[in-house]
Amino acid sequence: MRADLLIKPTDVLRQAGWRPGRNAGDAAMLAILKTAAVGHWALFPAAEAAIREFHGLRIAPAPGGGRVVAATGCVVDPQEARYAGPPLSRLGDTLGTRLFPFGRTDNEAPLALDEDGRLFTLGVGGAWLLGETAREGLVGLAEGAMPVRLRSRERLWPLSGMPADLAAAVRAALVAVYVLHHTGVYSARALRLRVTTLRGVGILALDETFALRPGRLDASAEPLTQAMTDQLAGAGLSPRGCELALGVPAPPGTSGPLTTLECTITLGGPAGRPTLALSAGMGASVGRTAEVLDACERAFAAWAARQ
Repeated sequence: MRADLLIKPTDVLRQAGWRPGRNAGDAAMLAILKTAAVGHWALFPAAEAAIREFHGLRIAPAPGGGRVVAATGCVVDPQEARYAGPPLSRLGDTLGTRLFPFGRTDNEAPLALDEDGRLFTLGVGGAWLLGETAREGLVGLAEGAMPVRLRSRERLWPLSGMPADLAAAVRAALVAVYVLHHTGVYSARALRLRVTTLRGVGILALDETFALRPGRLDASAEPLTQAMTDQLAGAGLSPRGCELALGVPAPPGTSGPLTTLECTITLGGPAGRPTLALSAGMGASVGRTAEVLDACERAFAAWAARQ
């Protein structure tokens, strides 16, 4: 069941003039048109529905100081955030969705909705998810509920028991391919080898992509290792004097937050031992992307613990 259906209307909304079935009508549409004309914003159904329902409300913070964080009031009027185009556009690109202005908080932070109807704000500490729906977000803001901070994620797992050689790194990278596919992140079709010299400031000496063979993943291990070894030799490089990073790039056509994901097996670098790393941009901290990456992290942690 959708989260907004589980949330009962609260006093903060009723006191501001909200009621079930509310529709601000022409006033809401006029505000939408004026907003779109200034910032070239593209309207979508979730934004129109929420603005029609809540436009014109001035929601006061609930008394008592807030449940978890400070309670904050707001005004719902897309024109109040129409000039926040650049930062909201960047946030939308990071999240892999479009945003439309919704209003502003009493702290002058812009409010915006995405195509799924989620309510976001840009304030102290960066970007925040206030609620999975406009109603949930408005209530949470006014009552001082804890918002979700949007932040990049990065995890490292030392692979202390893994041999520090290219063949072992290839096998580990193929395990990563399997985990990413099995947990629903994406189905990789290649490995990317990046080689950095360890002399001076370090120079990227090789950056090549090697396609996986059709069929079983383990059948690709030996051919990939040989192809990479030949490439290193052809470039006059020795694994012993370099840092090798074997990445599992997203396949063509991947969009949204997953385009920022990097999964890499590194060996021969300053860390001195093989390491598995997983990172993604802040758009991966919410929604379906966050769920699949949580599952992926659990699988990687369990595998790394066995090495």
